Amino acid sequence: MNKTQTISGFTIVRNASILEYPFRESVLSVLPLCDEFIINCGESDDNTAETVQQLAQEFPDKIKPIFTKWSRENQSGGFQLKKQSDLALQMAKGDWCFYIQADELIHEADHESILKAIDQASLKPEIDGILFDYLHFYGNFSYQIKGRNWYRKEVRAFKNHRGIEAFRDAQGFRKNGTRVSVIPSGARVFHYGYVRTSESLRKKALQMAQWWGEKISNSPDSFLLKKHVGLSLFKGSHPKWMKDKIAENSKYCDPTQGKRVWDKDEIKNAITLVWESVVPYRIGEFRNYELVL
Repeated sequence: MNKTQTISGFTIVRNASILEYPFRESVLSVLPLCDEFIINCGESDDNTAETVQQLAQEFPDKIKPIFTKWSRENQSGGFQLKKQSDLALQMAKGDWCFYIQADELIHEADHESILKAIDQASLKPEIDGILFDYLHFYGNFSYQIKGRNWYRKEVRAFKNHRGIEAFRDAQGFRKNGTRVSVIPSGARVFHYGYVRTSESLRKKALQMAQWWGEKISNSPDSFLLKKHVGLSLFKGSHPKWMKDKIAENSKYCDPTQGKRVWDKDEIKNAITLVWESVVPYRIGEFRNYELVL
């Protein structure tokens, strides 16, 4: 790979083993693109800190860990996720910053496309970053899902030193409070947040609720995956770093066996999918970016 820009990768993580995040795989999927990689490791109740330290020992010239304690003073709107992402971002020294969440991976086949898009954006002062397409996996590694409540695109790489910060729960980023200007990269983010067993879904929901100031039911029935419209078989390849986890695919949920509930959200999803099969534009889609073609 030919690089003309220095890239600082960064991520946040806490209780990766308890939450069954493919955290190590996530870091490894981005690391070949990066000159440095900052990991903000929150105080955990499992072996996450040891995993981070092991990565730092394996890649001492790149991995830069920081260890923090996440405050519970402000639990609304995912504020701590933003705060901790910004802490890692502040350490970035590269020309570009590349953010990845602990349940996201980049496919090795897309590395060249990413570097090409970064080079193109670097020649355009008005462009802040590059946009990625999302693949959301649901239940197990064999199924992906699309719909109104599943974001299609998001910013994961952007120019440093432009006043860009994480927005809300760090799903995306904003520049001085406004949307960032981006060009498409054609690269994909593989999102595995819902590849889980029922027990894993319960643990994740209870853990994440505390950072949103929410109270949720602990009933086992509350964490069963529903069968949604927009569910389809995934026929492509996964990032190579997921090989061992995919070998255990049978232990995860089968989303085709879930109960279908025709509530307001499901009806909206069905209408949206029919609309988008004709017109490739999502009405009222939330965006953290302004796409420049």
